[in-house]
Amino acid sequence: MNNETENNSQETTLNEKHPIIVLSNQHITEKIDKKEDTINYSIKKDSHILFYLATTVLTILLYSYCAFASNVALIEIIDLELPLAILFTLILTECSIQGYSKISYVIYVVLSCILYMINPTYAFFFVIALISNLITKSIEKIYFNKNDFRFSDDFSSKTIFKKHILRVKYHLFLSFVLFVIFLLLGYFYPTVFQSLVLPTIQGMSEGVQNGTVKLETVPLFINNFSVALNMIYGGFLLSTATTYSLIFNALVVGVTACTMDLGYFLSYTLPHGIFELTAIIIAGAAGFRVSESILTIFSGIKLNCDNKGEIFAKHVEIGYKMLFDVLIMLVIIIVLLIIAAYIEANLTIPLGQTLMNNVI
Repeated sequence: MNNETENNSQETTLNEKHPIIVLSNQHITEKIDKKEDTINYSIKKDSHILFYLATTVLTILLYSYCAFASNVALIEIIDLELPLAILFTLILTECSIQGYSKISYVIYVVLSCILYMINPTYAFFFVIALISNLITKSIEKIYFNKNDFRFSDDFSSKTIFKKHILRVKYHLFLSFVLFVIFLLLGYFYPTVFQSLVLPTIQGMSEGVQNGTVKLETVPLFINNFSVALNMIYGGFLLSTATTYSLIFNALVVGVTACTMDLGYFLSYTLPHGIFELTAIIIAGAAGFRVSESILTIFSGIKLNCDNKGEIFAKHVEIGYKMLFDVLIMLVIIIVLLIIAAYIEANLTIPLGQTLMNNVI
């Protein structure tokens, strides 16, 4: 009996000196969850900083580009106008990060319209901020598109065309946003951009009058197709040439519409313009897809990795699949431009005259 008591007391003493810690599965799970939350918070914080940085840099570039187009020296905008544009950009970025992007976009559009009637310069700040946020948000959507080849190959329940649309919908949205917004900027702010696009507009007008620009189906198609092809090739330069061409063509359309009677312009532009401008927007999206393909391939280069060959091969495969999407868009572009060229050469003038006569 005494021996048992002594043994128990020794065990108690040992346990007190060296307590046995038993971790439950729940405790381990909680620790893992906390660690994952910390990592996710860090990633989210870094992505927010990058989002702020991207929108700010875009605002500076866009505002500087507009100043250059209107022959305004950078020193004249750097003291007040550019800081205000950056401020409105940061406010909109914060609203977007907090989950209020849609309502904040609507507010910015409404404010832009109201301020345009009071002072167009103030409205321009809001428009630039809106463009910067929409571009950055679209690029983010492109990169994290769950339907793309990087994340999923399971499209068994969808048609081929629907699969294609799901993969390139954000590229199309980005191209559409750039074209439409700069078309509107060209229309409502013609003095800002006329020195940039007026020589092109005058050259086109003189070409038609002199006969150097033939209003025939084949020449019109070749001219428009070369523009679209250059936009796609621009994707190999990380879409810099694509973006410039998209913006420039939008400004040409916007400034041209501003210098003419709107009814006359629409009557002689809409019949073929619907197909032609749609093709240009798709060409912009195709250029963005080319850039994404190249970046995907280069991102597969891993120097400090055991299976770097396998990883690179996988990225090359995904990059080639992305280029297949470009081929699909190219076919659509060709069809649209053939239709546009035929209408412009044979139907636009009669349709325009009919529409103008009905209006009068």
